[in-house]
Amino acid sequence: MKEGRGSQGPWEWRLLEENCTGCGICADVCEEEALEMPREAAYPKAVPGKCTGCGTCVRECPFDA
Repeated sequence: MKEGRGSQGPWEWRLLEENCTGCGICADVCEEEALEMPREAAYPKAVPGKCTGCGTCVRECPFDA
């Protein structure tokens, strides 16, 4: 499980690597640009301090990662 801290609140960004396929949908739908999907990466990367905890990435992930 990968984790990262957001810009607001006591919550943390988490990724379930066992569910993630690296499709990049989470990064595509993030309006805050808080996730990046580098071409060479297997998983998305959190951009420190940008995530506001809106949950769009969670709702849109078809793999519950």
